[in-house]
Amino acid sequence: MVDSPVVARIWDYGWLSRDELQLAPAPSAPALIASYVASPQFGTSFLPSDKDESSIHGPFVRSRISSDDFVLFEEAALQPYLDQFFLWPEWNKPATPDQCRAVGAALRAAFERSAICYRLRFDETSSSLHHEWGFVFTVFRELLFLQPESGHVTRFVIGYD
Repeated sequence: MVDSPVVARIWDYGWLSRDELQLAPAPSAPALIASYVASPQFGTSFLPSDKDESSIHGPFVRSRISSDDFVLFEEAALQPYLDQFFLWPEWNKPATPDQCRAVGAALRAAFERSAICYRLRFDETSSSLHHEWGFVFTVFRELLFLQPESGHVTRFVIGYD
């Protein structure tokens, strides 16, 4: 399993995790993302496990995701993006204001350190891409903060299982 330390708890079983990945330097953000998708670090459920997870990525079958599925994401879109799932009326117990602030603060700080951010365009609603137990993710969002010249990727995942 890839270690993705939790930096904030959300809801009752939700989390924001962040991990730092070091890949080979790349000439561009898309090239670094292609390297990431091809890397062993891409194969993980983001949940504690001692099983071989090389064929999955979060709730998805790994082979169904390509580097083209990561799209440029601007900081101005961050709050509306977070509000999409923080404010779902379906939550029995919504995220607290402190939880929302913690997630927003961690992501805004990442934008300050890295001007290049991409998000996975698929989320928990993309059930046609799920592996057999991928349905357990009520929320799954992934953001990558990239430094192509050094090969550094800061990966954030917002999940609820």
